[in-house]
Amino acid sequence: MPRHIKRQQGLTLIELVAVIIILAIALAGVTAAISGAISRSSDVLLETRAVALAQSYLDEILAKRFDEFTAPRGIPPCRSNCTDEVSFGPDSGESGRADYDDVDDYHGLDEGLEQATPLQDAEGQDRLGYDNFRVRVNVRYLQLDPGGTEENLASAPNDLTDVKDAKLITVTVNHVSQSTGWRFSVYKANF
Repeated sequence: MPRHIKRQQGLTLIELVAVIIILAIALAGVTAAISGAISRSSDVLLETRAVALAQSYLDEILAKRFDEFTAPRGIPPCRSNCTDEVSFGPDSGESGRADYDDVDDYHGLDEGLEQATPLQDAEGQDRLGYDNFRVRVNVRYLQLDPGGTEENLASAPNDLTDVKDAKLITVTVNHVSQSTGWRFSVYKANF
């Protein structure tokens, strides 16, 4: 046999084990990235549903009058005879959402998960598909700058100078899988 015969070339067992280890580490990293992306995509769906739910409640509330004593078209604005903050919530004779006629009637509304009242729409019908959601509503008057001086009010970027110029409506939506929930706030102006 001739001496110059080429030796057969290939991978040694050590090289093969090294390639398998490198591929396993890379595969674990890719799997972790895909898993994280999939779990975040379900959060987006949950957040979208929470936004839609909050928007429907806010639309219902904002369609109501500013105050029990506000004129039907809102002019003139309610001033000296507006409801005091201590009486926020349903007025006497208002037994359900169908009877609510002004914004502050919704103060203290708490529906959904673990509550006596399930989530309902403006007509009082149960909302389907929101079994694990809870909605709470808080209404309060505008809070002016704590200094309350004319100088502070003059430098404010708006013309709201009276606590009864607006009410802050906050809708909090919780889901059984979210410990903090989502808060949505809007102002209803006094007109």
